[in-house]
Amino acid sequence: MPLMINNSQMKLSERQYLLVNALMFQLGWLLCVLFGSMIAVGVTAATVALHMQWVRDKRREGIFLLLCLGIGFMTDLLLIQFGVLTTGSVFPPLWLSCLWVLFGTTVGYALRIFHGKLWLCIAAGGLSAPLSYYGGARLADVGLLAPAWLALLVIGLVWAFVFPVLIHFYSVNRLKVGSVS
Repeated sequence: MPLMINNSQMKLSERQYLLVNALMFQLGWLLCVLFGSMIAVGVTAATVALHMQWVRDKRREGIFLLLCLGIGFMTDLLLIQFGVLTTGSVFPPLWLSCLWVLFGTTVGYALRIFHGKLWLCIAAGGLSAPLSYYGGARLADVGLLAPAWLALLVIGLVWAFVFPVLIHFYSVNRLKVGSVS
C-alpha cells in the first residue's frame, strides 16, 4: 500500500519507507557525531518531523520517542557515571541523547525484523551497539574506559538488555506505518 506525505504527490511503498528510515538514521547518526549538539538538535527535529508524516498514531510514536530519549539519557548517564564513557561532563552531551531519538524512529520500521525475536534482539544489541559507540567515540572525541575491550563489553551487555526492552515497548503498543489511500 503506498504511503503519502500529507496527501502530497510523494508516494513511497512500505518497503521504500523502510529503506528511507534506515538511511535517515545513518545520515543523522553521522551528522550528530561529527558536528555536535547544535547540528544534532536540528537534524533530530527534521528527522522526527519527516518521520511523523508516515506514522499513523503520532501521539503513541511521540510518546515512544520520548521513552527512547529517557531510557537513552539514563543509560548514557550511567555509562558516564561508572566511567565507561568520558565526555568532559557528568551528563551525556545533547548530541548523544539525540542519537537515541533517531534510533527510536527506526524501532518500528527499519528494525521491525527484530520484533518478537528476543534472542536476535539480545545478540544484535550486544554486538552492534559496541561498534556504534566505538565509532562514535573515535569520531566525537569521547573517551572509553581502558582497556577499550572492557568498555565495549559493558556497552554490549547493557545494550543486550536495552534493545530488547525498547523493541518490547514498541511492540506492545503495536505502532505501524500509516497509510493514506
